[in-house]
Amino acid sequence: MSTVGGFKKMNWFPKQSAWDEMEAARLKRKEMISSFQSQSQALVAGFQAAANIQIQGIGELAAQSAQSRLQAELDARRKELEERYAKFDKLF
Repeated sequence: MSTVGGFKKMNWFPKQSAWDEMEAARLKRKEMISSFQSQSQALVAGFQAAANIQIQGIGELAAQSAQSRLQAELDARRKELEERYAKFDKLF
């Protein structure tokens, strides 16, 4: 048994070689990079979906606005025609 900083240290497990430590660090970095890339792809997909939904919503709002304007114009013209027909009926 050896002491480190006043504490007893039992060397039950052998130390890893420098190569094994580097290999473990490389595998951990590879896993972290893979995880980062998959999270980044999910984030990009989420932003794309949000942008598409926003564009679609804006398009729907514009279509509804145009439809309501056209409906108002149609109602105004229909009312005008009904008034003209009423005047025409009064003549005969």
